[in-house]
Amino acid sequence: MKKLVALVTTVLVMAVSGMCFAAGDGTDLNKQQRVVDKFVTALNTPDSSGFAQLRGDMIADLQNKITPESFAELQKQLKERFGTQKAIHFMAYERFDQGDRLTYLVNYSRQQVVRAIYGFDKNGKMNEFVFVPLEVQQEQK
Repeated sequence: MKKLVALVTTVLVMAVSGMCFAAGDGTDLNKQQRVVDKFVTALNTPDSSGFAQLRGDMIADLQNKITPESFAELQKQLKERFGTQKAIHFMAYERFDQGDRLTYLVNYSRQQVVRAIYGFDKNGKMNEFVFVPLEVQQEQK
């Protein structure tokens, strides 16, 4: 009976400690997803009002590279190349030593699927983003 109690206690302690380790990752993920939400909202806003709120969530180097004018140009290019955004789906969260990466699949009116990847540094600031169109092959019947 004592062995059974010891076994159950050990299993419970390991389960709880596993949840505690995952809690830190969840907090980081939530913060970074909020930044991505702001970025996507700013991209879909016709004027650059959303961009001003986003600047504080970027590293200094990215803030210097992206001005309101270049952000407006990015909006224009995405609209011309892919069309209007229809849906966005979270795909993957990857942790690395130097930062994290969030991957989303985005549906547009002209491009069926675009992979949107957002990179973050150790401090949770966005340091990169990229949009990669994916070709979806039709199922042969």
